[in-house]
This record gives sequence, C-alpha cells and structure tokens, in this order.
Amino acid sequence: MDKCQPGDFDVDLEERKVIHKDSGIWFSFYEYPNEDDWKRTDSVIYRDNPTWDGDRKELAAAAKHAAMTRGMKGMREHAA
Repeated sequence: MDKCQPGDFDVDLEERKVIHKDSGIWFSFYEYPNEDDWKRTDSVIYRDNPTWDGDRKELAAAAKHAAMTRGMKGMREHAA
C-alpha cells in the first residue's frame, strides 16, 4: 500500500470517525482524559472491507494522523 495522506480520508470531528475514501473502511476513536494519552494510544474501532487489500494497522495509523491533522483532540469539544 502506498502511504496514505490526510486527504485520503474524510474526518468527522464530532463523531470522532474517519473514513478511508478508497476502501470505505471507517475508524472510530475513543475519547481520552488528556492529550498525552490520546497521542500515545493506538486503540481504534473499525468497520472492515474484506475486499480491500492492505495493512489495517498502517491504515489505522494513517487515519489517526488524518484526524489529528484536521484538529481531533483527546476529548470531543462539547458546546456549552
């Protein structure tokens, strides 16, 4: 698999969900009490596409990078 770029993903900050455009595989990220825990973790929930031929762990890391690039933080920003 070629290295994914942040533009290869759609990012929904409110839902904490990232979709890989080419495969349709989506990733959902937990909330964390602080930014250090968020940056350090590699925990993710995903819905697979068994017909896509590629490394899921690499794709998950690229999805998290895309999320962080687009401003996803450890905790969801809740409206006051």
